[in-house]
Amino acid sequence: MKRAWALALAFAAPPKAAPPPAPPPPLAMLPSIARVKVTHHGGKTYSVIHEINLPRGEWKGELLRFHIAFGAPGPRAVDAHLVAVGDGALEAEDDEAGEVLTTERVPRRPTNAHSLLGRDTMAGVVVTIKGESLTKALARGEMASLRIRSVVEATEPDATGATSLVVRLGASRGTPLTLGRIVALSVPPTTPLVRAAANLCGTEADPHPLAVGRVPKQSGEAAIAPVLAVRHPTDDLCLRLWTALPPPSPAR
Repeated sequence: MKRAWALALAFAAPPKAAPPPAPPPPLAMLPSIARVKVTHHGGKTYSVIHEINLPRGEWKGELLRFHIAFGAPGPRAVDAHLVAVGDGALEAEDDEAGEVLTTERVPRRPTNAHSLLGRDTMAGVVVTIKGESLTKALARGEMASLRIRSVVEATEPDATGATSLVVRLGASRGTPLTLGRIVALSVPPTTPLVRAAANLCGTEADPHPLAVGRVPKQSGEAAIAPVLAVRHPTDDLCLRLWTALPPPSPAR
């Protein structure tokens, strides 16, 4: 009897795997990146803040999940806040604390989350926004900001003294997110940034220099406002940052 029972178990069908989560309905709003703010905290440590505007659009109160990808090795720390944007304003105020949001680390975009920053195959976090939270944030001016803050390490300085960062951009519904402003600054008593250079980077990217606020503009630079740059879904933002002026080019 025991032998028959063991044979029956051996040939029993394996348990069925749980079906994957259903994909979300199409996103009922068109997000945009109002601002990327990069702050030097000393050494190679920087914080990067994405201010991602979420207009009400056709949103009807449902829970939203967004995939925020960084790739490997990724940031040292990440947090997310939902912040109200004032009526008529283009971005949230710095001193608006907003609501802390739940984040979950993932190896790639889950099927039940909307793509937002980075690529679907990249590791990152999923940010969950409850319907009641977004309703409250939209009450002030029909637009909220998803504030993603990460702490990252720049590269070692190159021959000119510049460290480099790659900041993820992204797309929604197949459309590249518009990039409004880039800001670079340092926190006293940290050695101040004296120069910053920014451009889009990627297989299809237009490498034209982009304007960076808060850092003195260098003579001869013909940078354009980021909002005017041609964007592709695969573009990232590449930054080079100096805390001392690069050495002059050798005379020819």
